[in-house]
Amino acid sequence: MWSFQTEGAVWGTPLIDGATVYIGSDDGNLYAIHAVTGQLRWKFATEGLVRSQPATAAGLIYLTSDDGFMYAVDAQAGQQVWRTDIGNFSESEKRENPGVSPDPTGFDYLQSAPVFFEQQVYAGSADGNVYALAADTGKLMWTFRTAKKIRATPSVTDGTVYIGSWDGTVYALDASTGLPRWQTPIGGAIQTTALVSNGLVYTASRKASLVALDAQTGSKRWEYDYGPNAWVESSPRLAGNVLYIGSSGNRYVLGLDSQTGELLTSYQGSAFFWSSPLIVGDTLFIGAEGFTPTADIGGLYRFKLPTALDAGYRRPMELDRLLALPQTLMPDGNWAGVASSPVLSGDVVYFGALDGKLYAVGIGSGCKCRRRIAWHP
Repeated sequence: MWSFQTEGAVWGTPLIDGATVYIGSDDGNLYAIHAVTGQLRWKFATEGLVRSQPATAAGLIYLTSDDGFMYAVDAQAGQQVWRTDIGNFSESEKRENPGVSPDPTGFDYLQSAPVFFEQQVYAGSADGNVYALAADTGKLMWTFRTAKKIRATPSVTDGTVYIGSWDGTVYALDASTGLPRWQTPIGGAIQTTALVSNGLVYTASRKASLVALDAQTGSKRWEYDYGPNAWVESSPRLAGNVLYIGSSGNRYVLGLDSQTGELLTSYQGSAFFWSSPLIVGDTLFIGAEGFTPTADIGGLYRFKLPTALDAGYRRPMELDRLLALPQTLMPDGNWAGVASSPVLSGDVVYFGALDGKLYAVGIGSGCKCRRRIAWHP
């Protein structure tokens, strides 16, 4: 349909609000783009990378930036309403070339996104704190300190904030006061956003596993181990009784039984699946990226999901390449593809890419896939 070019790589997930798509970029801007035409409505400049998905409420757009601040911007005019220092400062030269260093901190590429709940906005920070701000003024309401930086986005459900930290712990905090309700170590740095459903909290970590915790107590119900070299940066999505999630090192997209953690369906390819899935009926969309722009493996992938998934009966996912993106704007040319998570509005999927573009792709009956790729059981 259309694409919109920014001046930096796009890591974050778009926000769709009415006829406008909001997206951040490594060029430091938040963009407001017409959802149908792809025309720029306005852009708002910060002084750091913008990799968080924006949030919206009461005519304001909320975003975080590597310059240390959370911002509230008027959705119509694109003008700042308030900004609050949340300690989220990160040096751009250490964030623009992820994966170059053997040190795990070289893979620090995500950003905690703001979440609105009952007149407050919540976000994690590079300083290790969870922040709660008044949504209308940006006034600090409370903070909660963890032992390391926070790149996960909070999930707020029934008055509880669930969030993971690089200290390897999942925290459940009272949304009004910030007081801890429980905390559970799961063994690895957490970058994923927790999914809360049916009394369980699902989250993954760089221990290379996905866990289900009791939402009330934090006790572990089950754990699925990906195996070696399989950091999990993707966040889980639920369809029926099946959890779908990607992974990094071993390049899996998995479907697990949400009650037991049993593997029901899978795909193993050549790309990294840092993106989080979008599920539309029996179709799953997920972004993928590779190390070099010549690898031709990065892009938005489309899977046909198997039906009648039952315990003990595994079926593979069938894969189509929806859109390939061999270009890159990463300064060292190291990465190409899609780390952004796709979002749906009507029959259009929107997603950002490391070539610096926001893409809008129709998925109706007229959608033509670029090519077919055989699945790997």
